[in-house]
Amino acid sequence: MGTNNVEGRGSIEVRAFFSLALVVGMGGRADVSVPAPRATVAGVVGELGLAPEAVGLVMVNGCRADLETPVSAGDRIAFFPEYVPYHKAYGMCVL
Repeated sequence: MGTNNVEGRGSIEVRAFFSLALVVGMGGRADVSVPAPRATVAGVVGELGLAPEAVGLVMVNGCRADLETPVSAGDRIAFFPEYVPYHKAYGMCVL
């Protein structure tokens, strides 16, 4: 979960999967400072350097969200790409 820092601003825990993890780096995991008092998912996407059109599914605290969903310190965001490779022979997503 995100943690508060000494400046009084908090952070958001981010997980990026598949091709988006390559952009975020660090194994697709990051803690991002809350970009503004009225932050949205779009602000976090921009801070991470992700292309908004590359993001297909967003989850905030386990619930489906979109780029305009507000976020605050302590939130957990997961990003999935527009296309997730799937192979029916495996019955699961493949990298």
